[in-house]
Amino acid sequence: PGDLVQGLRALEDGYIPPVFDDKVLDGRIVVDSATSFAVTKELTQKTGVFAGISSGSVVRTAQRTAERMESGKIVCLLADGGWKYLSTGLWGQEYEDIREAVAEKLWW
Repeated sequence: PGDLVQGLRALEDGYIPPVFDDKVLDGRIVVDSATSFAVTKELTQKTGVFAGISSGSVVRTAQRTAERMESGKIVCLLADGGWKYLSTGLWGQEYEDIREAVAEKLWW
């Protein structure tokens, strides 16, 4: 009830999944929609990886994590395809031009 996508809930809304253990978390990084769109578009243009919007958040989170690391490796799982978002106009327009049209959509 009240969720735009069945089963999709956020910790901010008070939903705590039974498998959640905050003792194993060492941080949290929030990525806004405009950044997610920009990184997704850049990922496609620079690497040819046609990923979805949530993948832009994953890559940006990896970038921010890498900025804090002295050495090591980061593995990103991109579990979303760009083909599902062709109707947004993301790949042919700037985010500011489509902001209102995508305002009510859920990406993750």
